[in-house]
Amino acid sequence: MRRVIGPLSILAVALLTACATGGGTNAVTGDAAKKAGGQVTTAIPAPAAPLSVSPSPETKVARPASAAPAKGRCKVRPDSVPWAHVSGGCRNGYAHGEGRARSVDGWRSYTGMFVDGAFSGRGTYEWGNGVRYTGEFLDSRRNGTGTLTYADSRSYAGEFKDNAYHGRGTYTDADGSRYHGDFQAGYYHGRGTYTWASGDTYVGEFEANQMSGTGAYSRRNGDRYVGEFRNNQMNGRGAYSWPNGDEYVGEFRDGKMHGNGTYTHADGSKYAGEFRDGKKNGPGVLTTPSEEIAQHWSDGRNVTNESR
Repeated sequence: MRRVIGPLSILAVALLTACATGGGTNAVTGDAAKKAGGQVTTAIPAPAAPLSVSPSPETKVARPASAAPAKGRCKVRPDSVPWAHVSGGCRNGYAHGEGRARSVDGWRSYTGMFVDGAFSGRGTYEWGNGVRYTGEFLDSRRNGTGTLTYADSRSYAGEFKDNAYHGRGTYTDADGSRYHGDFQAGYYHGRGTYTWASGDTYVGEFEANQMSGTGAYSRRNGDRYVGEFRNNQMNGRGAYSWPNGDEYVGEFRDGKMHGNGTYTHADGSKYAGEFRDGKKNGPGVLTTPSEEIAQHWSDGRNVTNESR
């Protein structure tokens, strides 16, 4: 025979659950509360976007002497600014081979290989504001492998294409957070690992600097989520586990349990049903070691219980 338990008898259900799992009267408060709501997921911070090269020096830096081109000097092809040749080889009137150059405004400097007046091969380019690149060039653009460092301790080491981070690389932010993986046109894009300064980590897919696709997020406190992401949040199907042994497997929306899912408690009891905005909402079934209870919830509040 089925028995219906009304809203006023919710405590009795909690007591029944506590007894079935080995708890006594003192366990009702803690265990019943857990059965009623369970734990909540924690929002995931967004990864910091990689910094692009500063296009001009900081104004507080004293302006250096200019390097105006002198008659008879080898020509250096401009990139975003005009340059003057300082020393090195020439061919057909253009800098060629190993040499040095400085921007006409006096801020920037280049030391390395030239091909027909362009930076090509290995070299070191300094902006005059603490930004420095050492690596490969092609036609005066960063192409190939190299290391770019900033005055505030940010850095990128890896592959470049047409001045942008592109390919495999490692970007380290000023606070110590780090991304290692695929880049595309200056963005985290593809598979990678992002480690926050807090010690939290995400391993999975990225799209235009955002966690998007499938991945695993692990918190320093022991929380862990494995599943689908969109817009830097848990969106889609996944599994979220807590350090005490509780686990939720099901649907997520904007970082919260939302849709159909199963919440399993560390003691083995579990609730399978509907969730909305992180709370039980709608029909579901609570299964304990001794029985099944059909329940209905409204915005995290238990409305009805029916023992099967």
